[in-house]
Amino acid sequence: MKFDAMSYGPIGAAVKRAMPHSEADPIGVFAASLSLFSAAINGHVQMESGRPVVVWTALAGRSAIGRKGYALGTARGVMDPSIGGFLGARIVSGISSGPSLVNHLWNLEMDTMGSENGVDGRALIIEEEWASILKRSRRCPTFSQQLRTAWDGKMISNTTKGKGADAVQEVYRPLLGFHVHITPGEWAKYVSSDEALGGSFNRILPVLVERSKMLPYDHVPNVEGSPELTKAYRWAQQKTRVMSFNKDAGKRYDELRSVIEDRMVELPESLSCYLERTAEQVVRVAAVLTAAEMKTKITKKALEAAWEFVQYSMASVEKLVKDAATPKRTLKPVTEIIRETLIANGGEAPSNVLQPKVQSRVNAAGLKALVEEMEDVVIEKVKKGGRGAPTILYRLVQSGEDQTKEETPEGAPARPTLRVVEPAEPKPARKRTASSAPKQQPKKQAQPKPKEPVAPSNPLAHLLTI
Repeated sequence: MKFDAMSYGPIGAAVKRAMPHSEADPIGVFAASLSLFSAAINGHVQMESGRPVVVWTALAGRSAIGRKGYALGTARGVMDPSIGGFLGARIVSGISSGPSLVNHLWNLEMDTMGSENGVDGRALIIEEEWASILKRSRRCPTFSQQLRTAWDGKMISNTTKGKGADAVQEVYRPLLGFHVHITPGEWAKYVSSDEALGGSFNRILPVLVERSKMLPYDHVPNVEGSPELTKAYRWAQQKTRVMSFNKDAGKRYDELRSVIEDRMVELPESLSCYLERTAEQVVRVAAVLTAAEMKTKITKKALEAAWEFVQYSMASVEKLVKDAATPKRTLKPVTEIIRETLIANGGEAPSNVLQPKVQSRVNAAGLKALVEEMEDVVIEKVKKGGRGAPTILYRLVQSGEDQTKEETPEGAPARPTLRVVEPAEPKPARKRTASSAPKQQPKKQAQPKPKEPVAPSNPLAHLLTI
């Protein structure tokens, strides 16, 4: 498992103990823990060169599936018992301009000036919706530059306008921690190549994250703090701790620098610009892991663990940047889907056949609105008899076919063509009358044959009657 290779010291052990109670990615929890703990010891622990050891991280994962918030919550569960006071007092969000950043850090220094523990300008920016900050910060030309300078540990300043004269706010040694969340889609949209080429994003270690598992709904989380981290935090606050390599770690670091630069040569500048601070990132992570052990000498083992984590971040950057540059599949126009569906159904289709084909893109009202703009499709209402609602029928018409669209008053929105088709009423059966019945020729009655004369039975009586 990749996390096992980078897990080191009290921070790695604390994350491992917490993972049975978390659905988050263990590397995401580890990244968030590095940011939280390094921000807490910032200013108290530094490199031989005077450079800060603070580690800035960004969790990149899909909404819900990435469990970014879960990772931060688990890291807070680990760190709160040790540095909870610092987190509760110094976390800030919503800063999206250079002047507001300088003003916030300057006010922290002013508020602690003269206190028992001395000036304390430590702050930790946490943004669980980093995309909104990236969008707003585009309006400020100094925000990215001020962030870069703060990561370097160099002075940042801002001039404020006053009634009498301008006032200058100067923070000579900014102590700024940084941890943010973003989705890969938002990265593609808001992390610009121009800003990356300027160095704005090579100070941040992006980490791709995903859900590690699903816990039962009735699971009761039991994330515990680390007594070792509590001791380490107190150890760091006692006096300034200066971190350096031991002999073996120094040799290994020289080898890693060569590996990193060779890798950068192979990549295009649009991608290599994200890796320009990789060597220093390895040093910072190793220093934080070592400080958690209450040591000032960075060992080769700690350096190798830091290198594993930074390598994972490098791979995350490459994937995020390449995915952002890959052309997205273009969706077929809804009008084309409508025509194809009508053709497949013989030139016409009722709404209950056509609507499912486009329901992921438009609703019923949207479908009618689209058809309204199509010159080759009309809408008909077909009554089938009875009292039920008429059926909406979409029909493909040929060019030149009479579509009989209603005239729309000028200025009024056009309406889709509707043709009401009344069903033909059945014709009653015709009754035949005497006049309409077919005439038949009358049958000729047979003429009776003339009777032959019968001879009288009494001739004398016959003669008397004549």
